Amino acid sequence: MAKRMKKPTTLQRFLFGYLLRTALACLAMAMLWFALLLGLISCGVVLPAYAGSDATLQAMEKLPAMSADHFDAALLPDLCRWVLLDGSVTPGTATDAGHVLATNLSQGSLSLALALGSPLGYQQFYRDVPLIDGTLCRLQYDFSMPYADPALRGRLPDFQLCMTVFLALLEVLVVFCTTRLTARQLHRETARLTEACRILADRDLSVPMPHGAALREYAQTLQTMESLRQELSEALKTQWSLEQQRTQRLAALAHDLKTPLTIIRGHAELLDEETAAPSQHPALEAILRSVDRAEGYLTDLRAACRVESAPGQASFFPAAPFVETLSEVGRALCVPRHLQFCVENHLPQGYMLYAQRQDFHRAVENLLANAARFTPEAGRITLCFAIQAQTLRITVTDTGPGFPPEILRYGGQMFHTGDTARSDGHQGLGLYFAARVAQSHGGTLQLSNLAVGGACATLALPVCIPRDT
Repeated sequence: MAKRMKKPTTLQRFLFGYLLRTALACLAMAMLWFALLLGLISCGVVLPAYAGSDATLQAMEKLPAMSADHFDAALLPDLCRWVLLDGSVTPGTATDAGHVLATNLSQGSLSLALALGSPLGYQQFYRDVPLIDGTLCRLQYDFSMPYADPALRGRLPDFQLCMTVFLALLEVLVVFCTTRLTARQLHRETARLTEACRILADRDLSVPMPHGAALREYAQTLQTMESLRQELSEALKTQWSLEQQRTQRLAALAHDLKTPLTIIRGHAELLDEETAAPSQHPALEAILRSVDRAEGYLTDLRAACRVESAPGQASFFPAAPFVETLSEVGRALCVPRHLQFCVENHLPQGYMLYAQRQDFHRAVENLLANAARFTPEAGRITLCFAIQAQTLRITVTDTGPGFPPEILRYGGQMFHTGDTARSDGHQGLGLYFAARVAQSHGGTLQLSNLAVGGACATLALPVCIPRDT
């Protein structure tokens, strides 16, 4: 039989329960402390609080028969605290130390007894008993629990103070324990929210949200996040379907445009060969150049559609030949524009790259072509290969005007060229292709401008190490 789920409680009731549990635990601990105190009294370790008052009453029965000359302190109970004052002191009034004849009080207690005062935390009581010769005996007592053994009273701290501190520590321990248990319960509840937020942050929308929250507010939040997850999942599916349809339409369009371009090229070349009028050659050459340009756009568009719809299979291949091939491409792009080209290879000797080689090569080639297109003559382009923090970074920097703000913000989106004046007739497919290749390999395309001037484009891919076979 399935176990019934406990109905979630409200946060207010949960906190009220915490306060109630803490109060009951504190009360239980106080009762145990009181039972311990009674046990110590019954065992004779300490005396009850009224022991001082009883000792004073016993002394008051014996003192009237004594005098100052024949005062015998041994006849008084050991708990009795006294001070003999000369006959000039009026009973119940304060006096000074000049009237003291004898005492068993400490210096601090004597000062209080003469002033009829009380220390902090205790209420002292006094009884003045006249002796047979007119001498006054002032008795001092309070309601506290002293040690039963007289030898312990002067050596150990005050028992009642120690027990009070002990009770306070026990209550603090109880509050700490109940608070810690409650905090663990809240932590378990909060962990569900944290896990739900992680699922949304990682865009892992196929995983359902955690459930079983014991607090109603938390359960409602998780339910709301589950609804959000489902809506996001449906929205992403719809968006992916639209993207797929768009990619298919673009791929079909690129394929359909190839045929009329081929026909235009063929007729233009035929006219160029057969015409005898020199004045028509420039027009035919312009047609052929436009056809070449249009075919270049189609090549980029078909490559972008291929990466988005079906990325190639990644594999390991040596880095050195790959770097050398791209170096040759970079030099070929820089020579016609009189640009300096530099390669910095910081990869380890014999390092193996893991990627779809053709797409990866085309992505870096697009970054080099983009840098060569916007770098002025006598400028410099640098291609750098390095590994930083388990990340392969292929960086292309130039000394050109840098990326415009629009490219830094939206670079890598299809057909986004930023500044129209800088687009140079290109449709933004180069950076888009590079970005999609990076994403298909679990990496990113990072665009920035250098502080000294110029642009920086970096393909950052996670490092993969080939397994030994």
